[in-house]
Amino acid sequence: MEELDNVKEQNEEYLLRLQRLQADFENFKRRTKIQSKDLAKYASIDLIRELLDISDNLERAAQALRAEGIQGFYEGIELIYKQLCDILRRNGVTRIESVGELFDPRVHEAIMSVSDTKLPDSVIAEEIQKGYKLYDKVIRPSKVKVNKGTNRVDQ
Repeated sequence: MEELDNVKEQNEEYLLRLQRLQADFENFKRRTKIQSKDLAKYASIDLIRELLDISDNLERAAQALRAEGIQGFYEGIELIYKQLCDILRRNGVTRIESVGELFDPRVHEAIMSVSDTKLPDSVIAEEIQKGYKLYDKVIRPSKVKVNKGTNRVDQ
């Protein structure tokens, strides 16, 4: 009888161990599924970062051509720039809004501060370089000038 009790106890222990292993395996499968979705979602992040540099250069070229008054070249560069922006947008890239917004260290990188009595503290006065997100992940923070030290707004 004692041996039968020992076997029952051992069986219960094995059953509990099996249930824990099954739960661990289900958690592993769920985590793996989430990780593979994230991997597919963000697999192109390095390519997109390089394309953003090209986008910046195209925008600068268009602005320079407009300033020079070379309308035909300006329109061509502007068209290429818009096409690139559309491709990025269709692939989940969105621009981070900055000027006039409160500074958020998760999406903005402060590279300078300014003192403007017309703006409240911690408001972004100027954007130096545009920032972008891929879906919900920041792939390049906005480089900005932040208003500091005024503590008031003139009206």
